[in-house]
Amino acid sequence: MPLADADSVSSSNNRLISEELDYDIPNLKNEFDQLSIALTSEQQNIFDDIMTTLSTAVRCNAKIVLNVASSGIASLLLTGGRTTHSRFIIPLVLTEVSICSISPDSELASLLRKTSLIIWDEAPMIHKHAFEALDRTLKDIFKCHNPRNETLPFGGKVIVFGGDFRQILPVIPGGSRQDIVNASLSSSYLWQKCKVYQPTKNMRLTVGSDTYAF
Repeated sequence: MPLADADSVSSSNNRLISEELDYDIPNLKNEFDQLSIALTSEQQNIFDDIMTTLSTAVRCNAKIVLNVASSGIASLLLTGGRTTHSRFIIPLVLTEVSICSISPDSELASLLRKTSLIIWDEAPMIHKHAFEALDRTLKDIFKCHNPRNETLPFGGKVIVFGGDFRQILPVIPGGSRQDIVNASLSSSYLWQKCKVYQPTKNMRLTVGSDTYAF
């Protein structure tokens, strides 16, 4: 009988990984089927594009997806959601050289290695230094397994950001409009690495109308 590899043994003993893998697959399949029917053609095209981009990640054995949000209220709306500061231990006081408090040999680092996808909701309301801190941290964690990861955004981990730059931007006490814009994700060096999708149909305005597509 073959022996289990060290990575599998480590994962089975990791509480964080066990929690993220503790989901009801049949129930999730039913929920997915119901949600996919309600997609507009525009949303379906975006979904298909994202899934094509994520094909490699989705095929990973663990299939762990971390749902996080920039605010506590938004995180409650996500299945298994956590705030980004809580999940990634992002410093409350940020600078352009900040890093997250995640040790490469910690359980959280192991969870991040096993994660196939990170979905970050309400991203525009967080200071760009938070994204850059996570970027530096993941590069440091993942370069141990593959030196090339140090050259990839977020160490090669796929992250989908959600949000609207026309709503809430980072809060800069006493800051000018330019200070706020400069603090946003779109002003980060990471922005040029992002692929941007811009849906044009406001689904909130179509709820209850005869034109709502199912």
